[in-house]
Amino acid sequence: MNVIEKLQQKIDEEHRQKGRAIVFWYDAQGQLETEELNSQLEDIEVRYLNENNFFQLKVEIELQNPETSYLIYSDEPRPRDNDNMLLDMLFYSTEFKADETALLSELLNVEDFVLRPLMKEYPTFFASKERKNKLSKVLPAQSDSNTFELSMMAVLTKSPVHDIRTITTQILMRGLDIDTNELVKQLEKNYALDKSLEKIGGYFGISLTDSEEPLRQLVNTLIYQHFNQNFHGVVEKWDEQWKSNSPNICALYIEEWLNNRHAETIENYIELWEKEHDVQGTLDDYDVEQYEEVATFPKVDILIIEKCVDELKHHTIAPEKRLALIEKRLELPWALKHKINQSYQTLYHAIKLESFKNETKKIRYNDDLYSKYGESVYQIDQSYRHFMYHYTNLEANSRLQETAEHVTNWYENEYLDELADLANERTEEGRKTKVMQQRAFFSKTISPILKREPTRVFVIISDALRYEAAHELNDKLSERENGKSQIQPMAANYPTYTQVGMASLLPHSELSFDDKKGILADGQPTNGLENRRKILKNVEPDTEVMPLKSLLDMRSGDAEQLLKGKRLIYLYHDHIDAVGDSAKSERETYNAVHQAVTDLNLAVDRLSRLQAKRIFITADHGFLFQFNKIQEHGKIEAVKGDILERSRRFAIGHNLSVPEGAIKLSEKQTSLQGVEVVLAKRLNRFKTGGGLQFIHGGAMPQEAVVPLIEYRRIERADTVDVAVAVHKKIITDFRVPVSFYQEQSISDEYTSRKIRAAFYQGDERISNTVELVFNLKGSNSERTRKVKFNLIEKHYQIGESCTLRLENVTPKDTELYLEEEFILRLYDALY
Repeated sequence: MNVIEKLQQKIDEEHRQKGRAIVFWYDAQGQLETEELNSQLEDIEVRYLNENNFFQLKVEIELQNPETSYLIYSDEPRPRDNDNMLLDMLFYSTEFKADETALLSELLNVEDFVLRPLMKEYPTFFASKERKNKLSKVLPAQSDSNTFELSMMAVLTKSPVHDIRTITTQILMRGLDIDTNELVKQLEKNYALDKSLEKIGGYFGISLTDSEEPLRQLVNTLIYQHFNQNFHGVVEKWDEQWKSNSPNICALYIEEWLNNRHAETIENYIELWEKEHDVQGTLDDYDVEQYEEVATFPKVDILIIEKCVDELKHHTIAPEKRLALIEKRLELPWALKHKINQSYQTLYHAIKLESFKNETKKIRYNDDLYSKYGESVYQIDQSYRHFMYHYTNLEANSRLQETAEHVTNWYENEYLDELADLANERTEEGRKTKVMQQRAFFSKTISPILKREPTRVFVIISDALRYEAAHELNDKLSERENGKSQIQPMAANYPTYTQVGMASLLPHSELSFDDKKGILADGQPTNGLENRRKILKNVEPDTEVMPLKSLLDMRSGDAEQLLKGKRLIYLYHDHIDAVGDSAKSERETYNAVHQAVTDLNLAVDRLSRLQAKRIFITADHGFLFQFNKIQEHGKIEAVKGDILERSRRFAIGHNLSVPEGAIKLSEKQTSLQGVEVVLAKRLNRFKTGGGLQFIHGGAMPQEAVVPLIEYRRIERADTVDVAVAVHKKIITDFRVPVSFYQEQSISDEYTSRKIRAAFYQGDERISNTVELVFNLKGSNSERTRKVKFNLIEKHYQIGESCTLRLENVTPKDTELYLEEEFILRLYDALY
């Protein structure tokens, strides 16, 4: 079908629909003359349109011949709507398009005057049907020339959107050499390289068109500006080379790239940059306070780590200050890398230990050692465990080796030694503790609930879960929105080993030792699940006893059926003791503790889904663990006599000897009837079988102070409210300080809230993003967080607004929480 046939078809269609056809044809290619159109078209008057006769045509068509059909023909492109004197007629009539440009204009929904000059300037781009098809998917409707060209760049760089930042990323991910970068070649061949560089450089405030290596210049400047935004100083040799008129735009671009899933490329460029320009050597000349907020280079983290190591070595560290710094660094992208993360975690706990060094010195000999341990001293063991856990999991730990040696030497030779003196004094004098006795657990804790409440009670007994580890678990449980958790210490029964501890947690009036049956509770054997089930059923018939893992491995339906009608469920968990009590695996003790805390946290999850409302978590005993090789002076002669049970730290039997470095307990110091009990003093080990590093059985608080966690399922706690605490919401600078106020203190009724905040205009983000966790306790003045936002540099009209958008972040989703409008008055910010 030729163009006349198509035109006649359009005329006939318009005539059928409206009874009269008025058709405009802007034929910029000048394909036909009006005489030819007149001779070949039927039932229509043809009029030639020029810049002088529009009024005459309007009068003729609308007033003189209101029923006649007309073709209005022009050999010029369709004018802009603002310049079109017949636009009103065009709106109620129809337009015929026949040339390629006009048809493409219709397809792309873009004005003819925008498209036509671009098709003429870049014919190779439009020669490809595939590129035109991709352009239709990227190009917004009614685009202007700039947006159209950005969309062309997007097609050539395989970018899904016409965003200059995305286009830039696509190019930079293909390398910095313009001679080998495949996307640069596409831009050069099918668009214009100079214009591409001009647009990219213009957005980032950088001149690229005169550079021999424009992509390297771009990356160098972007990286430097990201660094410079949070560097409190000036590196003149860098500042002169990599200037930008839009430093915040550059910094925001790098920040976004470092935080997305394609960060590997920019990370490689950054690591190359810091090597080529000797970042570490350069920053060595500056104080750590000048670069501690810089998130650009991993070398900054190395410098901070080395600074902390040096301060620890020379005893000049300010613990609170450095702990706060490490907490901030751990939130930054490079700290997600295993080596840096583990180094920071290791250092964090080394510094915490430094702050705890005076803790044991506060305990007087007449103090209640176990009570003091449960209040605060346990934190030393907790931090040391975390320290060694992270240190031993470092792939290369030479940088922290000296720190580890220093920390371990202090922990084992000073802290444990001092605590051993106190424990020894306590044992020899037969002092009592105010801490609840483990053997009273059932009568004081479980029995009252069974008598007065219909509630189902779960008891989890984790073998060797010492108090400090359980305190960490309690902290995790306390963070739950639908749970309330509290912990208290209990004093384990001597000797502190599994059989005595497990028996002590059962209902009983008296414990004794039988040569053949082991520990008896009121004459009944306590070893094994079946024996414990019998004892518990005597008190509560609706009882179940089983390994924790067996219950957790069940399908929900099977577990619910098993627990149907049950009032009391005893669950046994054994991971720490299973690892530590073997000489072959005892060095993995701290890894086992980490895993046990994780397992028990997940177990509470599963039990909660089984409608468990009361859960108690406790242990039979704790443990002592020392990394260093045990010296001969710490090993004492084995106990002799009629031995019924023994380990490295105790012996049970009759007619027992008491070697030097040991003590025989009085009848009041152990609830075991009819036997003698000898404990090793201080940190001593008897020369018997078993491991030397992981030990228990003695009277050290690490062995004898056991946890009692009580977890209750409650109605979901409310999340704290957050407000923007800014009196005048007026922005006068590209750096915008904002204070946030947490309206409630963290408590049983209120839980923490995580917020993601940034400034927006419409859907366009115009600042960096800040993530904040509001988990503060205390008075009003203690619940304020202050941060700075950096607006991108562009022209903002005086008095126009932007919005500070706060999003609520949960593990499941992110949703809008709050929006606050700010007025922009950046009079002098740009110039």
